[in-house]
Amino acid sequence: IVTFTDGAKAGERFRLEDWQKAVVANLYGWWCGKERRYKEAFVFVPRKNGKTPLAAGLLLLEMCRFPTPGGQYFSAAADREQAALIFRDAVQMIRNEPELSVRFKITPSLKTIERNDGEWAMYKALSSDAGTKHGLRPCFVVVDELHAHPNSELVDTMTTGTAVKGLQPLVIYITTADYQRESVCNTKYAYACRVRDGEIDDARYLPVIYEASREDDWTSEDVWRKANPNYGVSVNE
Repeated sequence: IVTFTDGAKAGERFRLEDWQKAVVANLYGWWCGKERRYKEAFVFVPRKNGKTPLAAGLLLLEMCRFPTPGGQYFSAAADREQAALIFRDAVQMIRNEPELSVRFKITPSLKTIERNDGEWAMYKALSSDAGTKHGLRPCFVVVDELHAHPNSELVDTMTTGTAVKGLQPLVIYITTADYQRESVCNTKYAYACRVRDGEIDDARYLPVIYEASREDDWTSEDVWRKANPNYGVSVNE
């Protein structure tokens, strides 16, 4: 159980909206024995729709309910400031809940969170401008604001690092739209659209895409609702 950390609902229990329930149900409701159905998820929604709190909640869910012995958990962002956001939300969620507070050790200077209740695992916030990340063995990664990443280096390092025998890794990309250019975000977006549309058969990839099409009337409130799943909740009408 976690809480919202800021905004009008700060301190209230984090109750998932329907679209968030769908993401969680798909990611954690499909298993084959101990093997995950999904290894990657692409969550594409406009700003202010609650991506970061959802990512922080999923991080704590992974560390508490699906711990990997000695597991390494990461969020990967384009810069240090962005890297701090998921870490900040996760820390506040822990501090707001006594049951979580006794299970985790927080080191703000290193942007790390460790389980200290006998099931050791560590989370660390990383950024593209913080030196080499090779040698890591992630079991869970949130790639934050993929559109802001200057290149694919950090993303590639994180995803190739999950290829360790015995892990059940999950990589989640969360992002808003990029502008038209060659980028790691647009490459991942194009792949997710092709999976969604049935052009690529990839049962291990979950595309979650909220957007307006080019044919939509951008002045229509129905279109605003279509593109913003948290319309009227965290997105002000």
